[in-house]
Amino acid sequence: MKYLVGSALALALVAGAANAAEVSVSGAVNVPTFGSTGPLAIGSTVQNDIALTTNGNASVVGVVRASSTSGSLTQVLELTLTSFTFTAAAAGQYSLTVNIVQDFVIDANAISATGSHQLNGNVDFSGLGQLAQVSASSVHEATNLPNITTGAIASTGAGTQGFNVGQGPTTSVALIGNIYRIAAAYTFSIAFTTPGSVSIDLPDSGVDNATLTIIPLPPAAFAGLGGLAFVGLGATLRRRGLNKA
Repeated sequence: MKYLVGSALALALVAGAANAAEVSVSGAVNVPTFGSTGPLAIGSTVQNDIALTTNGNASVVGVVRASSTSGSLTQVLELTLTSFTFTAAAAGQYSLTVNIVQDFVIDANAISATGSHQLNGNVDFSGLGQLAQVSASSVHEATNLPNITTGAIASTGAGTQGFNVGQGPTTSVALIGNIYRIAAAYTFSIAFTTPGSVSIDLPDSGVDNATLTIIPLPPAAFAGLGGLAFVGLGATLRRRGLNKA
């Protein structure tokens, strides 16, 4: 059984798309590219649904959700693949890739960023001799985050096995312009030779997070406030001088 991780080349091709929010599914099930136009505004959310699609003995359904929230010192971006299920209903080898691109408008005073991603979900096995794996690669702006994978998950009989993997420490991301782009690729693999079925579920999520640090005011504004402070101090000293006279 061959397991694949979305390549940087594939991500780069997807990232070159014209729309600012795009989702595509390929492999055992194919879903043509769809999404939304325009980058996600600060304080907004957007959702793109992968409608239930079946191709032979494989099916997929899911939700791609993005959000952007901003405080006085940080802006937090989140891109999730959730409420997702990939099912193989007959013996064989199956591979499915979900590519996602999302653009976010970022605060004009953002000076730095960190990014990370993780996988949380489970595999539902129907019996022995079944394998599954989930891998994820992600690019934030022009920075590659570490690839993550569940590794091969082998059934121990009928039942559910959970997984929770992440990249560990966050990755520093160099900001480029006033738009922050996340391009993520998820690869799902299933293989078994006996009758039955296997489902990979992300009810919790595959998640990309980015945290941007924001300076409260641009340097020019600080200089202006400093000047006002000196003017105020000067006026106070002058008043004191007049009172003594």
